[in-house]
Amino acid sequence: MPVYDRLVAISLAIILLVACLSAAGCGKTRTGAAQVLAPEQVAPTIENAFKEAAPEAKEAAKDVVAAIQSQDEARALVQLQVLSAQPDLTPAQRTAAARSTMSVLARLQIAAANGSPVAEEMLKKYRATK
Repeated sequence: MPVYDRLVAISLAIILLVACLSAAGCGKTRTGAAQVLAPEQVAPTIENAFKEAAPEAKEAAKDVVAAIQSQDEARALVQLQVLSAQPDLTPAQRTAAARSTMSVLARLQIAAANGSPVAEEMLKKYRATK
């Protein structure tokens, strides 16, 4: 499959993922659908949302930021899953983690489409847990 066709397919998959995630909350009061963050917004969003968090969540957030800053999307995804599993997150913290996860997944999909075996393997593992 040509690279252009793969990018179009990935873009459509991302749009479908966002639509599904948005629809998953139907029936609940929502102010709007979570949107994917631009890559440069992930670290500041996590830092801001978790600056007043409990020590365990704050440490997990630092791990996410470190992975993002080192451009290690595979590790960032794992750390975001650890962060999202924290039991006492506020709604704003959960939203920040979800939006950041969508951003990291989008970057992993692009890397996989460009031939990254690490990204492809990480996406397979992620899909297996959903």
